Amino acid sequence: MTVNTNSGFDAASRAGAYGVMALAELQLRSGTVRYTTWPVNVQTMGQSWLGLGNLGSIGEMHESEDGAAEKLTLTLSPIDVGTRALALGDPADYQDRRVRIWIALVDAATLQITGQPVLRFVGVMDQMKIERDGTTASISMDCRTASYDVRSNPAALRMNHAQHQARHPGEMGFSYLTSIIGNPAVWVGKWLQANLQYRQLLGVGSK
Repeated sequence: MTVNTNSGFDAASRAGAYGVMALAELQLRSGTVRYTTWPVNVQTMGQSWLGLGNLGSIGEMHESEDGAAEKLTLTLSPIDVGTRALALGDPADYQDRRVRIWIALVDAATLQITGQPVLRFVGVMDQMKIERDGTTASISMDCRTASYDVRSNPAALRMNHAQHQARHPGEMGFSYLTSIIGNPAVWVGKWLQANLQYRQLLGVGSK
C-alpha cells in the first residue's frame, strides 16, 4: 500500500538525523483527546497534543491487501487519572469510536516538526486492558480498522448483495457472492493441469 507523504516529510526523512513522534487522536464519548509520544506538549495541525508520557508506545502497523481488519495496540500511561477512569469505566465510552494515528518527523537541530504529519492509521477503539508487572502497570488499548464485525454487522443483517446494496448503494462487492456459495472452485497443481491438457490433446477422456 502506498503512503502519501509531503515534501517537508520527505526532506526530513533524507536528513542525517531526525526524530519521530506519533500523534494519536481518540474520539471518546465524553470528547476528543489527543496524545503524543513526545515528552512535552506539541502544537500542530491546529491542535494541542498532550505529552509527558501519556502515550507510551504504538504497536507495529500493518497493511492489509485484501481489506481485512488490522489491529494496532496503543500503550497508555496509568499515571493519568482520566486514562485509568477510562480503562475501568463503561466500554461504551470508547468502544467502536474513531481513533487516528499520525507520524511526524522532527528536525534534529531545532526539535521542530518538519513538514505535515502523515496519517498512518484510521480505525476504531476496541478493548482496553490493565496489565500489571510487580509494582508497575500499563494500560493497553486495542484498535482495529473499521470493517465487518459482530457489532457493526449484527446477525440479523446477512452479508449478501441485497443487504449490501441497502447500506452501500451502487457498491458491487457482493454481487457474485450467491453464485460462489455451493460452487467451490477446484484448484489443481501445475503437474496435474499439464497432464489433463495433454490427455485432452490426445483425445483421452475418462469413462
